[in-house]
Amino acid sequence: MYLAKFFHRAPGDDDRELMLVPGSDPMVIGVHMNWKGDPDADEFLRKEFSGIADAAAAFRRHVAKLVAAGYVETDHTNYTLRDLGPNPRAKPDWQKGLDELMILALSAPMAEQAAQLDALKGTPAEHEPLYLWHAARRGYSAGDDAAQTVRLTEQARDTLIARRAAKEPHYAWSIYEGDLEGRILELLSDVYLEADNPDAALKTIEHLCKTAPNHARILKRAELLCGFFPERREEAFDDAYQWSRFGGYEDIMAFPGYEAYAAQRKAGTSAKGWRWKPGTPASEADVSKAEQALGVRLPDDYRKFLLTRGETELLVRLPESSSELRFYAPDELATQLRNVLDFIAHSEDELEEACAYFRKEYGVSLKHLVPVAEPSQLSRCLLLHVEPGERYGQCFQWDHDGAWELEQPQPGFDVALNALTDGIEQRDATQLAFFDLS
Repeated sequence: MYLAKFFHRAPGDDDRELMLVPGSDPMVIGVHMNWKGDPDADEFLRKEFSGIADAAAAFRRHVAKLVAAGYVETDHTNYTLRDLGPNPRAKPDWQKGLDELMILALSAPMAEQAAQLDALKGTPAEHEPLYLWHAARRGYSAGDDAAQTVRLTEQARDTLIARRAAKEPHYAWSIYEGDLEGRILELLSDVYLEADNPDAALKTIEHLCKTAPNHARILKRAELLCGFFPERREEAFDDAYQWSRFGGYEDIMAFPGYEAYAAQRKAGTSAKGWRWKPGTPASEADVSKAEQALGVRLPDDYRKFLLTRGETELLVRLPESSSELRFYAPDELATQLRNVLDFIAHSEDELEEACAYFRKEYGVSLKHLVPVAEPSQLSRCLLLHVEPGERYGQCFQWDHDGAWELEQPQPGFDVALNALTDGIEQRDATQLAFFDLS
Protein backbone atom coordinates (compact mmCIF):
# COMPACT_ATOMS: atom_id res chain seq x y z
CA MET A 1 0.00 0.00 0.00
CA TYR A 2 1.26 3.45 -0.97
CA LEU A 3 -0.61 6.37 0.59
CA ALA A 4 0.25 9.44 -1.45
CA LYS A 5 -0.27 13.17 -1.04
CA PHE A 6 0.53 15.69 -3.77
CA PHE A 7 1.58 19.31 -3.43
CA HIS A 8 1.53 22.17 -5.91
CA ARG A 9 3.26 25.53 -5.78
CA ALA A 10 3.04 27.99 -8.65
CA PRO A 11 4.30 27.96 -11.32
CA GLY A 12 4.30 24.16 -10.93
CA ASP A 13 7.85 23.36 -11.96
CA ASP A 14 8.68 21.89 -8.54
CA ASP A 15 5.52 20.04 -7.49
CA ARG A 16 6.00 17.28 -4.95
CA GLU A 17 4.62 13.88 -3.97
CA LEU A 18 4.89 12.49 -0.46
CA MET A 19 4.22 8.81 0.19
CA LEU A 20 3.64 6.86 3.38
CA VAL A 21 4.44 3.19 2.82
CA PRO A 22 3.22 0.92 5.66
CA GLY A 23 4.45 -2.61 6.13
CA SER A 24 7.12 -4.45 8.06
CA ASP A 25 9.64 -1.74 7.16
CA PRO A 26 7.56 1.45 6.90
CA MET A 27 8.94 4.29 4.83
CA VAL A 28 8.32 7.89 3.89
CA ILE A 29 9.27 8.78 0.32
CA GLY A 30 9.32 12.19 -1.33
CA VAL A 31 9.32 12.57 -5.12
CA HIS A 32 9.90 15.54 -7.42
CA MET A 33 7.05 15.82 -9.94
CA ASN A 34 7.76 16.63 -13.61
CA TRP A 35 11.32 15.45 -13.09
CA LYS A 36 13.54 16.04 -16.11
CA GLY A 37 16.79 14.61 -14.79
CA ASP A 38 18.03 11.08 -14.15
CA PRO A 39 14.91 8.90 -13.60
CA ASP A 40 16.64 7.24 -10.67
CA ALA A 41 17.31 10.57 -8.96
CA ASP A 42 13.78 11.98 -8.70
CA GLU A 43 13.44 11.45 -4.94
CA PHE A 44 14.14 14.21 -2.43
CA LEU A 45 13.38 11.97 0.55
CA ARG A 46 13.53 8.28 1.42
CA LYS A 47 13.66 7.14 5.01
CA GLU A 48 12.85 3.86 6.72
CA PHE A 49 11.46 3.62 10.24
CA SER A 50 11.36 0.92 12.89
CA GLY A 51 7.61 1.28 13.34
CA ILE A 52 4.56 2.72 11.64
CA ALA A 53 3.90 5.26 14.41
CA ASP A 54 7.28 6.92 13.82
CA ALA A 55 6.74 6.81 10.05
CA ALA A 56 3.29 8.40 10.41
CA ALA A 57 4.66 11.17 12.62
CA ALA A 58 7.44 11.88 10.12
CA PHE A 59 4.92 11.90 7.27
CA ARG A 60 2.85 14.53 9.05
CA ARG A 61 5.94 16.64 9.71
CA HIS A 62 6.93 16.61 6.05
CA VAL A 63 3.38 17.51 5.01
CA ALA A 64 3.47 20.50 7.38
CA LYS A 65 6.90 21.50 6.09
CA LEU A 66 5.68 21.59 2.48
CA VAL A 67 2.59 23.59 3.42
CA ALA A 68 4.74 26.07 5.35
CA ALA A 69 6.89 26.47 2.23
CA GLY A 70 3.86 27.63 0.25
CA TYR A 71 2.70 24.34 -1.26
CA VAL A 72 -1.00 23.51 -1.53
CA GLU A 73 -2.15 19.92 -1.17
CA THR A 74 -4.07 18.80 -4.27
CA ASP A 75 -6.89 16.29 -4.63
CA HIS A 76 -4.80 13.73 -6.53
CA THR A 77 -4.41 10.28 -4.96
CA ASN A 78 -2.76 7.95 -7.52
CA TYR A 79 0.76 7.33 -6.24
CA THR A 80 2.06 6.58 -9.76
CA LEU A 81 1.16 10.08 -10.99
CA ARG A 82 4.12 12.18 -12.10
CA ASP A 83 2.46 15.31 -13.53
CA LEU A 84 -0.27 17.28 -11.75
CA GLY A 85 -1.26 19.13 -14.90
CA PRO A 86 -2.35 22.77 -15.05
CA ASN A 87 -4.37 24.38 -12.26
CA PRO A 88 -4.71 21.38 -9.92
CA ARG A 89 -7.57 21.54 -7.41
CA ALA A 90 -6.93 21.82 -3.69
CA LYS A 91 -7.98 18.84 -1.58
CA PRO A 92 -11.10 19.49 0.55
CA ASP A 93 -10.66 19.41 4.32
CA TRP A 94 -13.00 16.44 4.71
CA GLN A 95 -10.80 14.36 2.41
CA LYS A 96 -7.74 15.40 4.41
CA GLY A 97 -9.67 14.27 7.47
CA LEU A 98 -10.24 10.83 5.96
CA ASP A 99 -6.55 10.63 5.14
CA GLU A 100 -5.75 11.32 8.77
CA LEU A 101 -8.27 8.69 9.85
CA MET A 102 -6.46 6.11 7.72
CA ILE A 103 -3.10 7.12 9.16
CA LEU A 104 -4.50 6.76 12.68
CA ALA A 105 -5.94 3.34 11.81
CA LEU A 106 -2.44 2.23 10.89
CA SER A 107 -0.58 3.84 13.75
CA ALA A 108 -2.71 4.88 16.72
CA PRO A 109 -4.98 3.40 19.42
CA MET A 110 -8.68 3.03 18.73
CA ALA A 111 -9.48 5.95 21.04
CA GLU A 112 -7.66 8.36 18.72
CA GLN A 113 -9.38 6.84 15.71
CA ALA A 114 -12.74 7.27 17.44
CA ALA A 115 -12.01 10.93 18.09
CA GLN A 116 -11.26 11.47 14.41
CA LEU A 117 -14.45 9.66 13.42
CA ASP A 118 -16.40 11.99 15.70
CA ALA A 119 -14.63 15.03 14.24
CA LEU A 120 -15.74 14.03 10.73
CA LYS A 121 -19.41 13.69 11.60
CA GLY A 122 -21.56 16.18 9.77
CA THR A 123 -19.12 16.39 6.85
CA PRO A 124 -19.28 14.61 3.47
CA ALA A 125 -16.76 12.13 4.87
CA GLU A 126 -19.34 10.30 6.99
CA HIS A 127 -21.12 9.08 3.85
CA GLU A 128 -18.00 7.54 2.31
CA PRO A 129 -17.38 3.76 2.36
CA LEU A 130 -13.95 4.36 3.90
CA TYR A 131 -15.49 6.24 6.83
CA LEU A 132 -18.25 3.66 7.29
CA TRP A 133 -15.69 0.85 7.35
CA HIS A 134 -13.66 2.59 10.04
CA ALA A 135 -16.82 3.33 12.02
CA ALA A 136 -17.77 -0.35 11.85
CA ARG A 137 -14.25 -1.31 12.95
CA ARG A 138 -14.68 0.90 15.99
CA GLY A 139 -18.02 -0.72 16.82
CA TYR A 140 -16.58 -4.20 16.47
CA SER A 141 -13.54 -3.34 18.58
CA ALA A 142 -15.66 -1.73 21.30
CA GLY A 143 -18.04 -4.68 21.49
CA ASP A 144 -21.04 -2.55 20.50
CA ASP A 145 -24.39 -4.15 19.73
CA ALA A 146 -23.61 -6.82 17.12
CA ALA A 147 -26.71 -6.13 15.02
CA GLN A 148 -25.83 -2.45 14.83
CA THR A 149 -22.26 -3.23 13.80
CA VAL A 150 -23.56 -5.60 11.12
CA ARG A 151 -25.81 -2.85 9.75
CA LEU A 152 -22.94 -0.37 9.68
CA THR A 153 -20.60 -2.79 7.90
CA GLU A 154 -23.30 -3.74 5.41
CA GLN A 155 -23.83 -0.03 4.80
CA ALA A 156 -20.14 0.34 3.95
CA ARG A 157 -20.36 -2.59 1.54
CA ASP A 158 -23.62 -1.47 -0.05
CA THR A 159 -22.49 2.14 -0.44
CA LEU A 160 -19.39 1.03 -2.31
CA ILE A 161 -21.43 -1.28 -4.55
CA ALA A 162 -24.02 1.42 -5.24
CA ARG A 163 -21.37 4.01 -6.13
CA ARG A 164 -19.74 1.54 -8.49
CA ALA A 165 -23.04 0.63 -10.15
CA ALA A 166 -23.93 4.30 -10.62
CA LYS A 167 -20.37 5.08 -11.78
CA GLU A 168 -20.15 7.66 -9.01
CA PRO A 169 -16.79 8.28 -7.34
CA HIS A 170 -15.97 7.51 -3.75
CA TYR A 171 -13.03 8.78 -1.76
CA ALA A 172 -10.64 6.24 -0.25
CA TRP A 173 -7.34 8.12 -0.55
CA SER A 174 -4.81 5.90 -2.40
CA ILE A 175 -6.53 2.65 -1.46
CA TYR A 176 -7.66 0.68 -4.48
CA GLU A 177 -11.37 -0.05 -4.64
CA GLY A 178 -10.82 -3.81 -4.59
CA ASP A 179 -8.56 -3.51 -1.56
CA LEU A 180 -11.13 -1.45 0.34
CA GLU A 181 -13.92 -3.82 -0.61
CA GLY A 182 -11.87 -6.78 0.59
CA ARG A 183 -11.22 -5.12 3.95
CA ILE A 184 -14.91 -4.32 4.35
CA LEU A 185 -15.92 -7.90 3.57
CA GLU A 186 -13.31 -9.36 5.93
CA LEU A 187 -14.78 -7.25 8.72
CA LEU A 188 -18.31 -8.17 7.66
CA SER A 189 -17.50 -11.86 7.98
CA ASP A 190 -16.18 -11.25 11.49
CA VAL A 191 -19.21 -9.24 12.60
CA TYR A 192 -21.62 -11.79 11.14
CA LEU A 193 -19.92 -14.42 13.28
CA GLU A 194 -20.10 -12.11 16.30
CA ALA A 195 -23.84 -11.83 15.60
CA ASP A 196 -24.18 -15.64 15.65
CA ASN A 197 -24.64 -15.95 11.90
CA PRO A 198 -21.91 -18.37 10.77
CA ASP A 199 -23.70 -19.05 7.47
CA ALA A 200 -23.41 -15.40 6.43
CA ALA A 201 -19.85 -15.25 7.77
CA LEU A 202 -18.84 -18.23 5.64
CA LYS A 203 -20.65 -16.99 2.54
CA THR A 204 -18.87 -13.64 2.81
CA ILE A 205 -15.39 -15.06 3.29
CA GLU A 206 -15.93 -17.66 0.55
CA HIS A 207 -16.82 -14.85 -1.84
CA LEU A 208 -13.51 -13.19 -0.98
CA CYS A 209 -11.61 -16.46 -1.38
CA LYS A 210 -12.98 -16.67 -4.91
CA THR A 211 -12.53 -13.06 -5.97
CA ALA A 212 -9.40 -12.00 -4.07
CA PRO A 213 -7.84 -14.94 -2.22
CA ASN A 214 -4.98 -14.58 0.20
CA HIS A 215 -3.55 -16.67 3.01
CA ALA A 216 -5.50 -14.97 5.80
CA ARG A 217 -8.83 -15.35 3.99
CA ILE A 218 -8.28 -19.00 3.15
CA LEU A 219 -7.34 -19.66 6.78
CA LYS A 220 -10.45 -17.83 7.99
CA ARG A 221 -12.63 -19.97 5.74
CA ALA A 222 -10.96 -23.14 7.03
CA GLU A 223 -11.54 -22.07 10.64
CA LEU A 224 -15.22 -21.44 9.95
CA LEU A 225 -15.62 -24.79 8.20
CA CYS A 226 -14.01 -26.67 11.07
CA GLY A 227 -15.83 -24.79 13.79
CA PHE A 228 -19.34 -24.61 12.38
CA PHE A 229 -19.72 -26.92 9.38
CA PRO A 230 -18.51 -30.42 10.28
CA GLU A 231 -19.98 -31.85 7.07
CA ARG A 232 -17.46 -29.73 5.13
CA ARG A 233 -14.50 -30.22 7.44
CA GLU A 234 -12.53 -32.10 4.80
CA GLU A 235 -12.34 -28.88 2.78
CA ALA A 236 -10.60 -27.26 5.74
CA PHE A 237 -8.28 -30.26 5.95
CA ASP A 238 -7.49 -29.70 2.25
CA ASP A 239 -6.43 -26.14 3.03
CA ALA A 240 -4.37 -27.16 6.04
CA TYR A 241 -2.61 -29.88 4.07
CA GLN A 242 -1.79 -27.44 1.30
CA TRP A 243 -0.93 -24.28 3.23
CA SER A 244 0.15 -25.31 6.74
CA ARG A 245 3.79 -24.58 5.90
CA PHE A 246 2.88 -20.89 6.07
CA GLY A 247 1.57 -21.25 9.63
CA GLY A 248 -1.76 -20.66 11.32
CA TYR A 249 -3.35 -24.07 10.75
CA GLU A 250 -2.29 -25.71 14.01
CA ASP A 251 -5.81 -25.79 15.49
CA ILE A 252 -7.27 -27.27 12.32
CA MET A 253 -4.59 -29.95 12.19
CA ALA A 254 -5.47 -30.85 15.78
CA PHE A 255 -9.08 -31.72 14.85
CA PRO A 256 -10.02 -35.41 14.98
CA GLY A 257 -9.72 -36.86 11.52
CA TYR A 258 -6.94 -34.67 10.19
CA GLU A 259 -4.17 -37.20 10.78
CA ALA A 260 -6.11 -39.86 8.90
CA TYR A 261 -6.82 -37.41 6.09
CA ALA A 262 -3.14 -36.45 5.81
CA ALA A 263 -2.08 -40.10 5.81
CA GLN A 264 -4.55 -40.84 3.03
CA ARG A 265 -3.24 -37.94 0.97
CA LYS A 266 0.37 -38.98 1.45
CA ALA A 267 -0.46 -42.53 0.47
CA GLY A 268 -1.90 -41.25 -2.79
CA THR A 269 -4.97 -43.46 -2.50
CA SER A 270 -6.89 -41.43 -5.10
CA ALA A 271 -5.83 -42.69 -8.51
CA LYS A 272 -7.41 -39.77 -10.33
CA GLY A 273 -6.00 -36.99 -8.19
CA TRP A 274 -8.97 -34.72 -8.92
CA ARG A 275 -12.65 -34.33 -8.19
CA TRP A 276 -15.39 -31.78 -8.74
CA LYS A 277 -16.60 -29.53 -5.96
CA PRO A 278 -20.40 -29.20 -5.95
CA GLY A 279 -21.17 -26.12 -7.99
CA THR A 280 -24.01 -23.78 -8.82
CA PRO A 281 -25.44 -24.57 -12.27
CA ALA A 282 -26.40 -21.55 -14.32
CA SER A 283 -29.85 -21.03 -15.76
CA GLU A 284 -30.52 -20.48 -19.44
CA ALA A 285 -31.32 -16.87 -18.56
CA ASP A 286 -27.93 -16.49 -16.84
CA VAL A 287 -26.12 -17.80 -19.91
CA SER A 288 -28.15 -15.65 -22.29
CA LYS A 289 -27.41 -12.54 -20.24
CA ALA A 290 -23.68 -13.34 -20.34
CA GLU A 291 -23.88 -13.80 -24.10
CA GLN A 292 -25.57 -10.43 -24.46
CA ALA A 293 -22.81 -8.80 -22.43
CA LEU A 294 -20.16 -10.44 -24.61
CA GLY A 295 -22.04 -9.89 -27.87
CA VAL A 296 -21.66 -13.52 -29.02
CA ARG A 297 -23.15 -16.96 -28.47
CA LEU A 298 -20.97 -19.19 -26.33
CA PRO A 299 -19.80 -22.54 -27.78
CA ASP A 300 -22.19 -25.42 -27.16
CA ASP A 301 -19.79 -27.51 -25.06
CA TYR A 302 -19.09 -24.60 -22.74
CA ARG A 303 -22.79 -23.67 -22.58
CA LYS A 304 -23.56 -27.24 -21.48
CA PHE A 305 -20.87 -27.00 -18.80
CA LEU A 306 -22.38 -23.78 -17.44
CA LEU A 307 -25.87 -25.29 -17.38
CA THR A 308 -24.76 -28.50 -15.64
CA ARG A 309 -21.88 -27.42 -13.40
CA GLY A 310 -21.81 -23.62 -13.61
CA GLU A 311 -19.70 -21.82 -11.05
CA THR A 312 -17.60 -24.61 -9.57
CA GLU A 313 -14.08 -25.81 -8.83
CA LEU A 314 -11.97 -28.67 -10.08
CA LEU A 315 -10.14 -29.84 -6.96
CA VAL A 316 -6.65 -31.22 -7.62
CA ARG A 317 -5.45 -33.40 -4.76
CA LEU A 318 -2.06 -35.06 -5.19
CA PRO A 319 -0.06 -36.78 -2.43
CA GLU A 320 2.21 -33.80 -1.80
CA SER A 321 0.35 -30.85 -3.27
CA SER A 322 -3.06 -29.35 -3.98
CA SER A 323 -4.71 -26.80 -6.20
CA GLU A 324 -8.12 -25.69 -7.42
CA LEU A 325 -9.29 -24.57 -10.84
CA ARG A 326 -12.13 -22.11 -10.31
CA PHE A 327 -14.68 -21.79 -13.10
CA TYR A 328 -16.39 -18.42 -13.31
CA ALA A 329 -20.10 -17.81 -13.11
CA PRO A 330 -21.61 -16.48 -16.36
CA ASP A 331 -22.03 -12.97 -14.96
CA GLU A 332 -18.28 -12.77 -14.31
CA LEU A 333 -17.16 -13.46 -17.88
CA ALA A 334 -17.38 -9.94 -19.31
CA THR A 335 -15.56 -8.48 -16.30
CA GLN A 336 -12.81 -11.09 -16.51
CA LEU A 337 -12.36 -10.31 -20.21
CA ARG A 338 -11.99 -6.61 -19.43
CA ASN A 339 -9.45 -7.42 -16.72
CA VAL A 340 -7.29 -9.39 -19.15
CA LEU A 341 -7.46 -6.67 -21.80
CA ASP A 342 -6.55 -4.01 -19.24
CA PHE A 343 -3.59 -6.08 -18.10
CA ILE A 344 -2.28 -6.71 -21.61
CA ALA A 345 -2.68 -3.14 -22.86
CA HIS A 346 -2.56 0.14 -20.93
CA SER A 347 -3.76 2.39 -23.75
CA GLU A 348 -5.90 2.24 -26.88
CA ASP A 349 -2.81 2.34 -29.08
CA GLU A 350 -1.24 -0.54 -27.17
CA LEU A 351 -4.51 -2.49 -27.38
CA GLU A 352 -4.59 -2.07 -31.16
CA GLU A 353 -1.00 -3.27 -31.35
CA ALA A 354 -1.79 -6.29 -29.17
CA CYS A 355 -4.88 -7.16 -31.23
CA ALA A 356 -2.83 -7.09 -34.42
CA TYR A 357 -0.17 -9.30 -32.82
CA PHE A 358 -2.64 -11.92 -31.58
CA ARG A 359 -4.34 -11.99 -34.97
CA LYS A 360 -1.06 -12.47 -36.82
CA GLU A 361 0.58 -14.86 -34.36
CA TYR A 362 -2.38 -17.02 -33.31
CA GLY A 363 -5.17 -16.22 -35.76
CA VAL A 364 -7.52 -15.13 -32.99
CA SER A 365 -9.27 -11.98 -31.84
CA LEU A 366 -7.81 -10.76 -28.56
CA LYS A 367 -11.09 -9.05 -27.72
CA HIS A 368 -12.87 -12.41 -28.00
CA LEU A 369 -10.56 -14.42 -25.70
CA VAL A 370 -12.83 -14.91 -22.69
CA PRO A 371 -11.34 -16.17 -19.40
CA VAL A 372 -13.45 -19.07 -18.12
CA ALA A 373 -11.34 -20.48 -15.27
CA GLU A 374 -8.29 -19.71 -13.15
CA PRO A 375 -6.09 -21.83 -10.85
CA SER A 376 -6.17 -20.66 -7.25
CA GLN A 377 -3.50 -18.22 -6.11
CA LEU A 378 -2.00 -17.99 -9.61
CA SER A 379 -2.07 -15.21 -12.20
CA ARG A 380 -3.11 -17.35 -15.14
CA CYS A 381 -6.31 -18.59 -16.70
CA LEU A 382 -8.01 -20.73 -19.32
CA LEU A 383 -9.18 -18.65 -22.30
CA LEU A 384 -12.04 -19.52 -24.65
CA HIS A 385 -12.07 -17.94 -28.12
CA VAL A 386 -15.62 -16.89 -29.01
CA GLU A 387 -15.19 -14.93 -32.25
CA PRO A 388 -17.30 -16.60 -34.96
CA GLY A 389 -15.13 -18.22 -37.59
CA GLU A 390 -12.57 -20.93 -38.08
CA ARG A 391 -11.11 -20.72 -34.56
CA TYR A 392 -14.42 -20.34 -32.73
CA GLY A 393 -14.46 -22.37 -29.52
CA GLN A 394 -10.71 -22.97 -29.28
CA CYS A 395 -9.11 -22.91 -25.82
CA PHE A 396 -5.74 -21.66 -24.66
CA GLN A 397 -3.78 -21.32 -21.45
CA TRP A 398 -2.59 -17.80 -20.60
CA ASP A 399 -0.26 -16.41 -17.94
CA HIS A 400 0.33 -12.85 -16.75
CA ASP A 401 4.08 -13.39 -16.99
CA GLY A 402 3.77 -13.99 -20.73
CA ALA A 403 0.83 -11.71 -21.39
CA TRP A 404 1.26 -11.73 -25.19
CA GLU A 405 1.55 -15.52 -25.38
CA LEU A 406 -1.03 -18.29 -25.74
CA GLU A 407 -0.12 -21.83 -24.78
CA GLN A 408 -1.56 -25.34 -24.99
CA PRO A 409 -4.07 -24.69 -27.81
CA GLN A 410 -7.03 -27.08 -27.88
CA PRO A 411 -9.85 -27.28 -30.46
CA GLY A 412 -12.62 -26.93 -27.88
CA PHE A 413 -13.55 -26.45 -24.24
CA ASP A 414 -14.35 -30.11 -23.59
CA VAL A 415 -11.07 -31.18 -25.19
CA ALA A 416 -9.12 -28.68 -23.08
CA LEU A 417 -10.86 -29.83 -19.90
CA ASN A 418 -10.22 -33.49 -20.69
CA ALA A 419 -6.57 -32.71 -21.40
CA LEU A 420 -6.26 -31.17 -17.94
CA THR A 421 -7.99 -33.98 -16.07
CA ASP A 422 -6.18 -36.69 -18.05
CA GLY A 423 -2.92 -34.87 -17.40
CA ILE A 424 -3.61 -34.82 -13.67
CA GLU A 425 -4.36 -38.55 -13.64
CA GLN A 426 -1.21 -39.31 -15.64
CA ARG A 427 0.83 -36.80 -13.59
CA ASP A 428 1.78 -35.13 -16.86
CA ALA A 429 4.30 -32.38 -16.15
CA THR A 430 2.96 -30.06 -18.86
CA GLN A 431 -0.60 -30.10 -17.57
CA LEU A 432 0.42 -29.99 -13.91
CA ALA A 433 2.50 -26.90 -14.66
CA PHE A 434 -0.74 -24.99 -15.29
CA PHE A 435 -1.49 -25.49 -11.58
CA ASP A 436 2.13 -24.82 -10.60
CA LEU A 437 2.35 -28.43 -9.43
CA SER A 438 5.01 -31.03 -10.08
